[in-house]
Amino acid sequence: MKKNWKYEIARDSMAFGSILFYLIVLVRSTIGEYMVFVYQLLIALAFLIISSFFIKKANHHLARAFVLVVFTSLFYKDASFTIFAALVWVFMIGSAFYIKEKKKFIYRGIVFGIIAALVSYYLSLVVLYVLFSA
Repeated sequence: MKKNWKYEIARDSMAFGSILFYLIVLVRSTIGEYMVFVYQLLIALAFLIISSFFIKKANHHLARAFVLVVFTSLFYKDASFTIFAALVWVFMIGSAFYIKEKKKFIYRGIVFGIIAALVSYYLSLVVLYVLFSA
């Protein structure tokens, strides 16, 4: 049985948006003084999970991966890392098309991720204000 290596790589690239990878990043960020980053990831995850009950036909891997790209880029503040992470995410989008994911699902996943990152960014500011102004 001959496997299509391009299909396998495309499918594997979607793992960057998996729940397990997201949790690895989240748990690692709890080690140390990175609570802003932790709050951003937790708020985004809560938003994505709650919203997924209402928005079922979206590529949630792309949404979660976008959140990780945004917040890890803000965390590291390094242009090289940001470019690399963004390219991985763009590769994921191409992979979703390659594995024949429905275009509507891909576009919804992109929009869903952008909204989740924005909501999380601004809500984390409110959470930090409340926690540190008391």
